[in-house]
Amino acid sequence: MSTATRVVVGLLLLAHGLVHLLYVTPSEDPRWPFDLSSSWLVPEPLRRSVGLALMVATVASFGLLALAVLTVPGLADSWAMIAIVASACSLALLVAYWNRQLILGVLIDVGVIVVALTQPSWAQP
Repeated sequence: MSTATRVVVGLLLLAHGLVHLLYVTPSEDPRWPFDLSSSWLVPEPLRRSVGLALMVATVASFGLLALAVLTVPGLADSWAMIAIVASACSLALLVAYWNRQLILGVLIDVGVIVVALTQPSWAQP
């Protein structure tokens, strides 16, 4: 993978992680999909804390993944494991606080996991 491609992919992965910060932006719009106050899976007293923990883990792990894709020493060799952890955190957050508008995020996470598991030659550092 060329350096320019690595930079673009790294920035896209970072952006995907940062989108999860929208869970802490208030909105009165009932159509707003990023809402930690309603979950079909997490009990009400734990919703905010579990959601925030998953959000922080997702943002941090996608930040590490972006650095790994940019071949930062110490991270580049672990990109596949970081990708699986980052996507698993994201999927847990998206599924636990499900809104059908979040389907694109789920598809991105599944795609990242597939690339990490298959490790095609073009994705190697």
